[in-house]
Amino acid sequence: MNGSPARVAIIGGGPTGIGVARELLAGGIDVDLFEAEGDFGGVWNGEAACGRTYRSLHLISPKFNTQLPDFPMPESYPPYPDHRQMLAYLRACAREAGLYPRTRFNAAIKTLVPEGEGWRLKSAAGHDAHYRLVIVCNGLQRVPRFPEPAYAGNFEGEVLHAADYKTADQLRGKRVLVVGGGNSGCDIAVDAIRTAETVHHSTRRGYYYQPKFIGGKPTPQWMMELGSKFSSKEETLAYIEEVFRLAGYDGADYGLPRPDYPLDGAHPVMNSLLLYHIGHGDVAPKGDVESFRGKTARFADGSEADFDLVLYATGYRRDFPFLDPALLEWKGGIPDLFLHSTPRNLDTILFMGFINAAGGLGDGLKTQGLFVLNYARALFGRTSGLERFLAAKRTDTPDLGQSYFIQSYRHQWEADLWKLLGHMRRYRDMLAEGASAKAEAAE
Repeated sequence: MNGSPARVAIIGGGPTGIGVARELLAGGIDVDLFEAEGDFGGVWNGEAACGRTYRSLHLISPKFNTQLPDFPMPESYPPYPDHRQMLAYLRACAREAGLYPRTRFNAAIKTLVPEGEGWRLKSAAGHDAHYRLVIVCNGLQRVPRFPEPAYAGNFEGEVLHAADYKTADQLRGKRVLVVGGGNSGCDIAVDAIRTAETVHHSTRRGYYYQPKFIGGKPTPQWMMELGSKFSSKEETLAYIEEVFRLAGYDGADYGLPRPDYPLDGAHPVMNSLLLYHIGHGDVAPKGDVESFRGKTARFADGSEADFDLVLYATGYRRDFPFLDPALLEWKGGIPDLFLHSTPRNLDTILFMGFINAAGGLGDGLKTQGLFVLNYARALFGRTSGLERFLAAKRTDTPDLGQSYFIQSYRHQWEADLWKLLGHMRRYRDMLAEGASAKAEAAE
């Protein structure tokens, strides 16, 4: 690798790294992709250290909006593919785009240091090259995160994080407490009933539980097809909530706290089974943990129960071990990035895939990839569009819907999907300004 000026380095071979690389290649810009593991997949690579899958895992977003618009999943896939099918699909994407010959596997990045107009990249496999543009796509689910502040006392049983959960066999015959109300916590609580002696599920607040199907269609598809049936967003949400309630998916009907935020004010929990099993006594819902003593947990309502194992499904921290954190600007424990992707103080590095939105992967990947393509073209061509964008990212504060969501660590990078896509397209078009004139002048 000679680190040619028009070549881009991509760190991470998960969904975002694949999506960005295929758009760059299709746009005529070559890439070197670095992946720490032996094959593509990222969190879907269940056999690798970065994998976050377990035996029963299926997608929470349906096939129709998870697949890339220009590379559909096989017709044989069900509406909600399992993790093995998702992994096969991602590798098929990489193969179709010609990424395998351009990827350095088993090549974790050791250091990434500013050097001249770009970065000096060194990998654990011995690569050493300079790149004018680096795209970091190493994922959100890096380092397990536990409740902060930590619960009082000390639990003397077994402690497990969702990152290390692979099968319900790990819980066989044990009294299990699952902590965390997101999709992983809900899925694992349901999975646990097959083998555990007892299952309790601790959550801090009320949640909306959405079924995976309504009217024979994946719920997100059913929602999208409502279109402009109602005259306001409030009427639409009220209708959806009523349909969920009639279908048996109102947590308050099962004694759970009612959410104090709108239906779309938090990342959706897609689970058709949790309330069913609560209603059958298989899962015992509890509020927040107050403290531990020995193997006893005391909850905020004053009740107590004994457990053999506590499983924390409490999220992850980002991790860039190859990068000096002082190079980035931070806010709330995460990098403060324009559009959740672009450092305001650095112009030759982008962070892609570090955002959540209530929607499937496909449209977001395509939009992010095209944004990076236009950024690379503008950077290498030093276009008028680049100069305009660099000025804008230092001053603009585009509304991504951030203030609408509940206040929590993970919702710091939650965005309204349509606002996000709209702004990324707007700035992508800004970056394209002057590119044609540069190309004509070079001919």
